[in-house]
Amino acid sequence: MAAPPTTPADAARPWYRRVLRAVGLGLLSGLALAFGVVFWVSSNVGPAPERAEVCREVPIPVLGSDRGGVELQTVCVGIDTHLELPLGGTDGFEGAFVAPLPPSDPLEPRPPYLVWDSDGCSAPVLGAGPFDFTLACSRHDFGWRNLKNIHDADSPVWHVGNKDRVDAGFLYDMRVRCAAMPVFWRIGCDTTARVYYTAVRLNPSGVQGLPGRQG
Repeated sequence: MAAPPTTPADAARPWYRRVLRAVGLGLLSGLALAFGVVFWVSSNVGPAPERAEVCREVPIPVLGSDRGGVELQTVCVGIDTHLELPLGGTDGFEGAFVAPLPPSDPLEPRPPYLVWDSDGCSAPVLGAGPFDFTLACSRHDFGWRNLKNIHDADSPVWHVGNKDRVDAGFLYDMRVRCAAMPVFWRIGCDTTARVYYTAVRLNPSGVQGLPGRQG
């Protein structure tokens, strides 16, 4: 194929400037393509985690056992329900988590037989600034702590399947927040969410000795 004709301006320009110009255009094109790909990936939230059934493997007779004045079945349903609620708002997890403070409904107190304490996000960047994932961190704590609270030899619910379900919900909650941000922030937000999700998946305090997890 014949080379494109050289204009007088090109002929007068030193060869290294022409090379730099070509490299610069190539880099800009590559960055534009990469930006487009990352935006496409980060703009698609989901899929949502599978339906929560944390006690699906617990024997039926055990589900009727007493756990703090209520049946274990009631506790299990409470955990499932709060893992599946929308994250924010009066009718979502936020409303139950902050009860009795706004935006909770004072007529709908949170169940006292569930564990509600949380230390928020252990990584400071996730609890402040544009990428405030505090509520997502709180629901993640809710899932882990409630599973560990009811786990015993009769109701072995702290296993890799349930942990992965809670972790997947954590990533989903963070990405839902990211999707509502302007595109400039969305890419950084989504990247931060994926990094933190990976961290909790590999957190030794969460996986050490966990049934079904090697290492």
